[in-house]
Amino acid sequence: MSSVSDMFIMRFNRTLPIRVIITISKIIGYLAPFQNRSGLFFFFPFCHVGGAEKVHADIVECFAKKKPWVFFTKKSANEAFRRLFAGGRTIDCWILCKYGYPFGIGILAGFINRHPNAIVFGANSLVYYLLLPYLRADIRKVDLIHAFGGGAEEFSLPVVGKLDARVVITAKTREELTRQYQNKGLGFEYAKRIALIENRVDIPAELPRKNWLGRLSVLYVGRATAEKRIHLLGSIASVCAKLGLPVDITIAGAIPPHLVGNEVVKLCRFTGEIQDQSELNRLYSAAHLLLLTSNREGFPLVIMEAMAHGVTPVTTAVGGIPEHVRHGENGWLMTNSDDEAQIVEDACSFILMACSDRRLLEKMSRLAYEYAADHFSSQRFCQSYRSVLSQGDDSHA
Repeated sequence: MSSVSDMFIMRFNRTLPIRVIITISKIIGYLAPFQNRSGLFFFFPFCHVGGAEKVHADIVECFAKKKPWVFFTKKSANEAFRRLFAGGRTIDCWILCKYGYPFGIGILAGFINRHPNAIVFGANSLVYYLLLPYLRADIRKVDLIHAFGGGAEEFSLPVVGKLDARVVITAKTREELTRQYQNKGLGFEYAKRIALIENRVDIPAELPRKNWLGRLSVLYVGRATAEKRIHLLGSIASVCAKLGLPVDITIAGAIPPHLVGNEVVKLCRFTGEIQDQSELNRLYSAAHLLLLTSNREGFPLVIMEAMAHGVTPVTTAVGGIPEHVRHGENGWLMTNSDDEAQIVEDACSFILMACSDRRLLEKMSRLAYEYAADHFSSQRFCQSYRSVLSQGDDSHA
């Protein structure tokens, strides 16, 4: 669904006929014979494989003792990551929301409103923003914006005033949201509600051992969405082959090989989608370089996971990436450009540098691991989310 249609639905959601229907259907939700004893409600779009889904599951796990309710508001491509949400009670509500709108919004609002100490949290979910105007004013409402430019920061504007707090994962996103508020004439008090909470990953007890003498392993992990510019991986593989560089390129994800380029498929190894984290960790442990050519990102979980395993990122300098990847120190940054040939040239020059100076690459690997160990811990992550959701009320911790 495009951000344009999302904006239309947000405006339509507050028209008088829709408000009347939702108000009436709230009664049904209020009378539902169920109760969420935790008072915590999470709204996420999917439970399939993805970096955002891992983050959402990590957030839920921070509140596992309370067994919160987790609603998935869109039909997932698969249910591979549903098991990661075991810290909560998972509920698919996409049929109700898609085919039962606006009754579904009213039923959900009425059900939540009957809980005296309810807290609601949402990320990447249009349903969550449609719901906010119909929740009681005293219910604490928080959302997560993974990256500026994905559309959520636009279609959520009509309900920014309903949010008690807004979480971002990079300082750059906080700056961009603050600038957006200023441009839209929103009060400074809304900007003060933005909280920065960086994502977390599991850090190995020690830096994985790698073979620094043979061929280098170059790894891509992710999806095939437009902003990833998957076709550039094929171009980079082709140039590396022409230069005779001793590298093996592995592409992990649900990526059809033809998107990389039929003429270079034989130059890359395709693993398909990896659902087992331990299997993915084995790939990271053996890899030397992580390749990312995106034109838009927040701060990808894949970079955090790679650095935690001593993999040196070779990535475009977009979103919050330059806040953590220090050029020439724990990774290499390519300037984001519409000139894709320049990106390919930059990537290949850094790969050549890694092949030529193994001592430098080994040092960067160690620094990447040490940075991840210092900045991406689980304890800090959970403490921050418990604070922002409960606003100091430990009953929801």
